[in-house]
Amino acid sequence: PTSSVIAIDANDPFKVCVIEQNGKHKGRLTLVGGKVEMPEQSHLQCAYDEWDQEAGGKGAKLNDLTLWAIKTDEHSDVRPATLGKLTHNFCPPELASTPVIGHYGAPDYIYVGKVDGIPYPLDGEAKQCLFIDVREVTVTANETESRYGAQHDLILVAYRLSLEGRPVDNRDFAD
Repeated sequence: PTSSVIAIDANDPFKVCVIEQNGKHKGRLTLVGGKVEMPEQSHLQCAYDEWDQEAGGKGAKLNDLTLWAIKTDEHSDVRPATLGKLTHNFCPPELASTPVIGHYGAPDYIYVGKVDGIPYPLDGEAKQCLFIDVREVTVTANETESRYGAQHDLILVAYRLSLEGRPVDNRDFAD
């Protein structure tokens, strides 16, 4: 399971902070977020921790973080990983480094919060943090053409539609 953060500009909810990825998503843009690291870590705490690690490098903070949606598409964000990573190392040690294909981001708890300060990369996962206007985000015909990693274009378009008054439906996050 993962947590993602729609971090909005305090003055304009259509402006969302994304990070340009260094490696994992090959230079694509993603929301701040990541995998819940320990079974006892809550999704909310994961969202705050990921923000601090990926975008809090110069003291930028999140305010009013609230759960917006839970993406449960079982076909989403399937990618190579290790058995250890996908099971929090609850597997035999000799199998932890075994390569597998797995669901990295299901379910994905998606939070919305306001940014206080200027986001800046901290942990090296991001090249840069930037604000984009979600009214300019489009979904491509296939993932390889997308400017966004981890299907975050789907999330951003659903978020935009919700700002425009359309209720969010879990089908909005399906391929």
